[in-house]
Amino acid sequence: MPPAGFVARALVVDLDGTTIDYRQQLHPRVRDAVRAAAARVPVIVATGRMYRSALPWALELGVHEPLVCYQGALVRGVPARQGDPGERIFEQALREAPARRALHVAREHGWHYQAYQDDELLCEQDRPEAHLYSRISGVPFRLVPDLEPLLARGTTKAACVIEDLVEVDRATALMTRELDGSARVTRSNPEFVEILDPNVSKAAACGIVCARLGCSLAEAIAIGDAPNDIELLEASGFSVAVSTSRPEVLAVADAVCAPPEDAGVADVLEALGLAS
Repeated sequence: MPPAGFVARALVVDLDGTTIDYRQQLHPRVRDAVRAAAARVPVIVATGRMYRSALPWALELGVHEPLVCYQGALVRGVPARQGDPGERIFEQALREAPARRALHVAREHGWHYQAYQDDELLCEQDRPEAHLYSRISGVPFRLVPDLEPLLARGTTKAACVIEDLVEVDRATALMTRELDGSARVTRSNPEFVEILDPNVSKAAACGIVCARLGCSLAEAIAIGDAPNDIELLEASGFSVAVSTSRPEVLAVADAVCAPPEDAGVADVLEALGLAS
């Protein structure tokens, strides 16, 4: 339970692996619990997903606060009405040099690489990995002949999608070494290696949203499951990690909950009195 005297002024929830399962299913108890919580405190969705991929889930959950997307590289408001693009509150793109270097490394090792511009998914080859990502995100990809010249405009983030999980670990370590502090390399879904501006994190972006709400992240509850959630869990006033999380994620959490297919988020919110 939270420390004595702690009063939650916001709730931050990750999507994949936390609120929805990796089959892209939302447990009805989780949906109802988050909706009930949103009637009591502001709820912030913080995800690695693209904005247009995250928005339908946020609306299904009854969330109206700005969305933290692309691991925190973009903060954008929920549309007030149909056709409204949503207020762009913050964006920090990955610079051209590390984006190009990551592309070269991916080409050298045969890893699928994709970039993101204007909430559009771009890649060079029609590969199974592109279809995997598109199926998970619900967003179609657009093929381009060469990503390199497009990276001059910047990319909200870059990602490698690799189905061999041992190779994912190798790619994460190699990208971290090759980019040498010029980018942040992190993990979200098991198959994804995410590459971002070094100053980007869910914690920093959620801090922006909390400030708009008149509170701080230290006054928030955060629930997540992946390495990209570590800073968020560390900075929040009370943190919960999903039981299936990697050891480094579990190590920073105050409590543990069941995975999304077993409605762990609902268990947490009910125990904290936010879902009644």
